[in-house]
Amino acid sequence: MTETKDISYTQAMVLQRLLYLIYGYVLVFLAGGTLIFTLFVTPVLFHSLGKDQAGHIVGVLFPPYFHLLFVFTLVSLLLQGARVAFKPSRNRKSLYFWGVLTFMTGYLALSLGPRAMSSRAAWFGKPDDASLKAAFDSLHQQSVLLNGFILAGYLGLTLFLLTEPPSTPGGRHPDQ
Repeated sequence: MTETKDISYTQAMVLQRLLYLIYGYVLVFLAGGTLIFTLFVTPVLFHSLGKDQAGHIVGVLFPPYFHLLFVFTLVSLLLQGARVAFKPSRNRKSLYFWGVLTFMTGYLALSLGPRAMSSRAAWFGKPDDASLKAAFDSLHQQSVLLNGFILAGYLGLTLFLLTEPPSTPGGRHPDQ
């Protein structure tokens, strides 16, 4: 009986650690990728290439980037849900943050991003129309602001992950 209990405990610990590692890697990928893309790549493109050429490149890169954020945020929500299922007393608050981030990235990828791209195309079709430029500028500002909140959320969740206590008290078996 004890041998079976030890095996199930060991399997559960291995699965918890595996979930922790995968979750951690996905979270660091999201936080680091968003940080680099938002704060370094985009400004360098605009500084190096000028507004028109950089705007075209960013217009090509951002739609798949928004979808990538949405998919990986959804994956992180599911991973964190599995982690909470193993230890219901821990990590419950982060599920709420992941839910909000999933909604935000979904809105960005599936609604705001496409509207901004079509608004941009309309404005480029009639560059003298100030109302089209104003509509694009408004959607662009919303996108930038939402992306900043998403980045802050990823960084906050990364800090939350780093402050988690170990999964077992001192690495001891709970029956000891």
